[in-house]
Amino acid sequence: MKVKDFEDAIDALGSDIVIDEMKLRHSYVRQVNAHKGDLQIVWDEYGRAHSYNKEYENDIFLTQKEDGKFHRVIGIPLNREPKFDLKFNQ
Repeated sequence: MKVKDFEDAIDALGSDIVIDEMKLRHSYVRQVNAHKGDLQIVWDEYGRAHSYNKEYENDIFLTQKEDGKFHRVIGIPLNREPKFDLKFNQ
């Protein structure tokens, strides 16, 4: 989807969501980071919403490198938020 599609879909949610960052790949949106008060919202390229709170404790996660070996990374867990999923006008 294009930037305008995401902006329109976020506006259609009708709440006080502020877009902080859009990550693009060849002029198509790959990820959108936004916030609503203390709640941080992340949308993927399909408009699926996840959230986190900056107050959360960092956790350790295992990820796999290209060589197949696992390594630890520190991050904040995301929660799936279907109520913020975007509906695009086709």
